[in-house]
Order: sequence, then structure tokens, then C-alpha cells
Amino acid sequence: MFVEWIDTMVESTVNKKYAKWLSPYIGSISIYLVVSNLSGLFGFNQPTRNFSVTLTLAIITWVMVQWTAIKETKISGYAKSFVEPFAFLLIPNFFGKIAPLISLSMRLFGNILSGSIIMALLYGFASYVSNAIVGLFTGGGASVFNFIAPIIAPALHGYFDVFAGFIQMFIFITLTMVYITNEIPNQE
Repeated sequence: MFVEWIDTMVESTVNKKYAKWLSPYIGSISIYLVVSNLSGLFGFNQPTRNFSVTLTLAIITWVMVQWTAIKETKISGYAKSFVEPFAFLLIPNFFGKIAPLISLSMRLFGNILSGSIIMALLYGFASYVSNAIVGLFTGGGASVFNFIAPIIAPALHGYFDVFAGFIQMFIFITLTMVYITNEIPNQE
């Protein structure tokens, strides 16, 4: 079912010529991103919290996009695209070619890292409140079991780890397909 879903999604976005070689990459990156993003549920650091990982994934996608552009327009057409429609647009066109690399890597990294930071802050605050409540009744500041976090955290883990993890995976693969589709001049 997963393979059929990926194939259908890729074929509906990219023409069949590119869907054959793009589907395995989209499927692989989907699995990797979901497993990486869900690893926070099991107490592991998500690999996508590390900018090196998200940048590497973005570089792979960016190289595929540039390769598609060169394959479709040949090297002369690719070089010409930097000065189209006017030569003075060389610098903006150059940054336009680099923008997907920055966008893909920073979006994934920022969203996963921010969810992790929010959860760490929640656990710290819940621990502080748990200690304060116990301290009120015992008269001391003894460290106790964090009994508030298990009440609040599951719903937030559901959002920040599960929902956001799936959404970030879907956004990454959708943008990959869109960037590649934009480089194909004539859709069949």
C-alpha cells in the first residue's frame, strides 16, 4: 500500500518519465524522515534535529533538481537560465537556484528542533511545578517524581512528534517533487 501511495503521488505530480526514478527516492526519504521524526517518542534524539542531517538531505534533493534541469535543457540551456530574461538578473537567478537548498534544510531542521525545545521546556516546567507542589505539603524542597509531565506530555508528544513529524515528511517530499517538476519544461 505504501509503494502504491508513493507511486500514485509521484505520478500525479511529476510526469511518468521522471516518476520511475523519483518514486524510490521519495519512498526512501519518506520512511527515513518518519522514523527519524518519530524517534523522539522513544527517548532518542531525532536525527533531523541536527542541521547536518537536514542539510545533507536537502543537498541530495537539490542535486537531483539541478541534474533534472541540466538533463532537460542541456548545459547551455542551464547556463542560459541564469541570465534569463535579462542579463542583469544573474545574481537573483543564482540565488533562486540556491533557495530550495536553504528552504528544505532550514524548514525541516527548524520545525523538528523547535518541537524538541518546547517539549524540553515543558518537562522542565512540569518538574519545577511538581517539586513546588510537594514542597508546599512537606515543607521542604526535596526532589520528587515529576508527576505532572505524564499528564500533559502525551498530547503534546502527539502533536510535536507524530503530527509534526508526518507533516514535515510530507512537506519535504512534496517540495522535492514540485522543485523537480518546475525544471521539466514540457509536461506530458
